[in-house]
Amino acid sequence: MKKKPASKRYTAYVVDGRRKKIRRRKNFFPTLIVTFISWLGIAAIIYFINPSTLGIVPLFFSVFFIALLFTFSTLLANSKRGLVIASTATLFLLLRYLGVGNIINFLLIIGLGITTDLYLSRSH
Repeated sequence: MKKKPASKRYTAYVVDGRRKKIRRRKNFFPTLIVTFISWLGIAAIIYFINPSTLGIVPLFFSVFFIALLFTFSTLLANSKRGLVIASTATLFLLLRYLGVGNIINFLLIIGLGITTDLYLSRSH
């Protein structure tokens, strides 16, 4: 059996490594589209829809959560951290809607979010 020259083996290794890197690379375009559409949905809900419309408040909080989740997951390149930030912001906004969102609750939720983030970052 004939042995390949070292330069061809190296070239094959580089090409295989590059193909693996391309396969692992994230495609951010669909995420960008979902983020943009969800922020447009938030703006449309705020501007065009009456708040007393049936079911619009849960829809607003759902779209707000999705918008924050995709935004922070993309910006921080970490889905867990994006989930923690989106959850804490949505929870505080929900408490503000219910009339119990004050500075103490804000600080407690921020502390809970930081603790959750630290736990998730150390657990793996």
